[in-house]
Amino acid sequence: MRRAGILGIVALAGACGRGGAPAPPAPAPSVLLITVDTLRADRLGCTGDARARTPVIDALAGQGVLFERAYTPVPLTLPAHASILTGLLPPEHGVRGNGTFALGAGMPTLAEALRGSGRRTAAFVGGFPLARRFGLERGFDVYDDAMGKAPGVRYEFAERRGTAVVAAALAWLRAQGGPVFVWVHLFDPHAPYDPPPPFADADPYRGEVAAADAALGPLMAAWDGRGQPSVVALLSDHGEAFGEHGEESHSLFVYDTTLHVPLILRAAALPAGTRVRAPVGTARVAATVLEAAGLPPRLPGASLLALARGGVAAPEPLYAETLAPRLDFGWSDLRSWREGRYKYVRAPRPELYDVEGDPGETRNLAGEQPQQVRAMEDTLARALAKGDDVREGPRPDAETAERLRALGYVQAPQALHGSGLDPKDRVEVARAIARAAGPFRDQAEAAAAYAAIARRAPEVPLVNLRLADALLRSGRAAAAIPYYERVIAAGPRTADAHVGLATALAGLQRLDQAARVLRQGLLVEPANGQLHYNLAEIARVRGAREEARLGYRAALADPVTRDRAQARLDEIR
Repeated sequence: MRRAGILGIVALAGACGRGGAPAPPAPAPSVLLITVDTLRADRLGCTGDARARTPVIDALAGQGVLFERAYTPVPLTLPAHASILTGLLPPEHGVRGNGTFALGAGMPTLAEALRGSGRRTAAFVGGFPLARRFGLERGFDVYDDAMGKAPGVRYEFAERRGTAVVAAALAWLRAQGGPVFVWVHLFDPHAPYDPPPPFADADPYRGEVAAADAALGPLMAAWDGRGQPSVVALLSDHGEAFGEHGEESHSLFVYDTTLHVPLILRAAALPAGTRVRAPVGTARVAATVLEAAGLPPRLPGASLLALARGGVAAPEPLYAETLAPRLDFGWSDLRSWREGRYKYVRAPRPELYDVEGDPGETRNLAGEQPQQVRAMEDTLARALAKGDDVREGPRPDAETAERLRALGYVQAPQALHGSGLDPKDRVEVARAIARAAGPFRDQAEAAAAYAAIARRAPEVPLVNLRLADALLRSGRAAAAIPYYERVIAAGPRTADAHVGLATALAGLQRLDQAARVLRQGLLVEPANGQLHYNLAEIARVRGAREEARLGYRAALADPVTRDRAQARLDEIR
């Protein structure tokens, strides 16, 4: 799956100046990478959307090369950006989802390669899934992920407006004189949609896209005003579904609704206004940027520059995956393989589409063409044979989990082995969960929303956990207990349910049972500071001061509970 191409170094043409002396070398080009989160390829004026208000992006497309059929390898923010910045596919870089994964220290990145060439580097991100804790900050001199946080359990500020992101980028850019690499990430089109005036209209998603485009105006003006040679790449990490195949939002399926993304490249050597029809993968962006910047091929992948200049390339097989149905819902994950006119989806009920004749993927040909299915499955299996383990990072802390849920991402506690259910057969449940994702006005509203889903899908641990949390926070501890017990019985990956169940039991003065549940939780997550802290609290209430001290000291190792544990130790010293 590693597409290791041998890329030529772009030579800077030498010329003779007056008197035969060689002219000084051309200045190294600066690089601007713009990623607009959750931007569908068909919601721009330059791609034919008559209702789009995207003059800045449309102008960039007119100045550069528009790849009309660019595809992400995964419809999730963090792993998709990891592919953009490393040139690797998710099974190679190991980032398979949001929240519980982080890019490993051994993975070379585009920022490291560009900083190594003498450029100052800075990133300005607008969404919490790309916070520095998830590993993408490596190679950046500045990694600005500043986002506000509302108090309590509601994290509405898990993102910041594109205008704020651009303002931070402009402040940094004004202080730089030489070549730079700047990554600007705008999160505006991501749910929940809340476009600011004057972009609020009947279609809030298009309003968010218009707001993101307007935010880019000052950035492009300042960038071009520097008067230096530069490379500009603009793309999205994934698209968004509005009912296609029954999906709302993204991450559940690997249809082109959420895999097809815009990709625009502008550089001095590229013909303006060019459109490329060949299918390409966004994991090739890193190698493309390096070649366009005149650097050696230090990252995997084949550059797109030759194709952008009008060259003819052999059709590129494209891999895509989503492990979210298994990791977040307990069903079955999905993989796809696109080659030639066909796209195969590995699922409990396999799918095969003629994406040339049926771009909407409306007619499953798997039953009519079993030989084609077998051939593509064999190819996919060989591509994955080098290793496809799911490497997770640290557990998400309370703040991380709540912020991701506020953006519609789920953090389910079930084991890594899914039930084998086909996501196609449970799409209504996934849609209901997507619609129920908070923040809510109050916890009673959240409880009502999840109770309705739990009646339809009692097997989904996520639903039971969210319902139990909402019941507990709304003062109904006794009602929450059976739902926490369901989650624990399913074999969770985290001790969230143990913490919740113990809290409910303690609230009912059932301290012995609460302590027993917390100790059971330590078998799941021995380093979970909340478990240690709560055990210490029970010991303190009972007057067992030394036992309490031991628990608080154990809780110091967890950043989530460190400050509270230290405060308690100071009290009982």
